[in-house]
Amino acid sequence: MGQDKVAVITGGANGLGLAIAKRFAREGFTVCILDIDIAIAEREAKNLNDQGLHAVAVYIDVSNLETIEQAFNRCAEKLSRIDVLVCSAGVSSVEPFMEVTAKEWDRTFAINARGLFFCNQKAAKIMRETGGGRIINITSPASYMGLPFYSAYAASKAAVDSITRSAAIALAQYNIRVNSLAPGRMDTRMQELSERAWAENMGMDYEEFVESRTRSLPLKRRAAPEEIAEAVLFLASEAADYMTGSRLNVSGGLELS
Repeated sequence: MGQDKVAVITGGANGLGLAIAKRFAREGFTVCILDIDIAIAEREAKNLNDQGLHAVAVYIDVSNLETIEQAFNRCAEKLSRIDVLVCSAGVSSVEPFMEVTAKEWDRTFAINARGLFFCNQKAAKIMRETGGGRIINITSPASYMGLPFYSAYAASKAAVDSITRSAAIALAQYNIRVNSLAPGRMDTRMQELSERAWAENMGMDYEEFVESRTRSLPLKRRAAPEEIAEAVLFLASEAADYMTGSRLNVSGGLELS
């Protein structure tokens, strides 16, 4: 599926983004790992190349519009095209509703919503010149839920859902499909940091808090980043050719609980 195709993954050096980068590389894509932690991104790209796969690493800070422009231009210069963009870069924000600050709100939206929008826009401009492509935005079940410790994060992911719908309509004329995917709880670094902060705010033991959140899921288990990566790959495949503006929930029913 991925022969002669290029997949760009923001936040591709860690967690879910890295799982996605590895899966696309195994499928034959040349992978461009965009990440603020360029040392780790370069290490992971080298690991893929050492396996006979194809990857490059490029620095990006998605809260900085200048680095978005530079990063995508560099990917296009190195690899000639972009066929798939996966926007996986993001931050969590855990604060009680009454204690959320403007600084934290703005930081969360700068990365999760504004940065994602301009990554979508820049990738679309490149895809338009090469016949189209796929954009997959990582959203969250939180955007559907009432979460008083997660107000800024949940609102930023609701913005991702809205951006996805608008982009799907705007870009259809260029043969660009735009969809989002909402993953369930995973044991990633970002998830751990969020849950430690959440447990502290609730005055709970961290391990007990994690166990209780896992039991509360309808499917009673957490997702592996690798199985979420499979669903992202599906959205990039021909099987999803008639999907655009859709949200794929791969969350174990989290948003229903």
